Amino acid sequence: MISKKDKILEVSLELFTKKGFTATTTKEIALKSGVAEGLIFYYFKDKNELLNYLIREFSFIGSLQNEIKELSKVEPYPALIKFGQLYANFLSCNKSFLTFIWSPEIVKNTNASKDIVEFINTMGEQARSFLVRASSCTVEKRTIETAASIFLSTILTHVLVEERKIDKMPIENNHYIEEIAMFILKGMQNSH
Repeated sequence: MISKKDKILEVSLELFTKKGFTATTTKEIALKSGVAEGLIFYYFKDKNELLNYLIREFSFIGSLQNEIKELSKVEPYPALIKFGQLYANFLSCNKSFLTFIWSPEIVKNTNASKDIVEFINTMGEQARSFLVRASSCTVEKRTIETAASIFLSTILTHVLVEERKIDKMPIENNHYIEEIAMFILKGMQNSH
């Protein structure tokens, strides 16, 4: 059974995505969640705090902290592949979250944008650490940063493009992620 707090978060994300953050009232969230409006304020000081919580908790890093921590115990190359798979699965399963955080209203929201940039930077740090571990040579910091950006943005683009394909064949993320990881690691080796 889903907790009341989780139901509030789920409904908030749904309504914020459909109607916009500003246009959604806490009364609507409470009604659709099946809770008293005061319960929202028990969990969150105000609607902005609810927004910030959503951004932190539904982000890739926030939602997969335990899995990512476990990857540090896995051999470097398989850990990099698994990290890429987790990221691709997160993107596939959280389209409404992505739509929401990139909506014009949220892009203009200074506090939300700060949190989003922070979680993007954290994702980059994670990708860099997995690439450094999987690399068979020493590489300059700037090269690692570029490689991490390419790794994450290529997976994002792949997932989004595959979702749009008309034939709707199953997405083969695993093979694609392995290919992109190998391509990036070879490029890093050739960079010095």
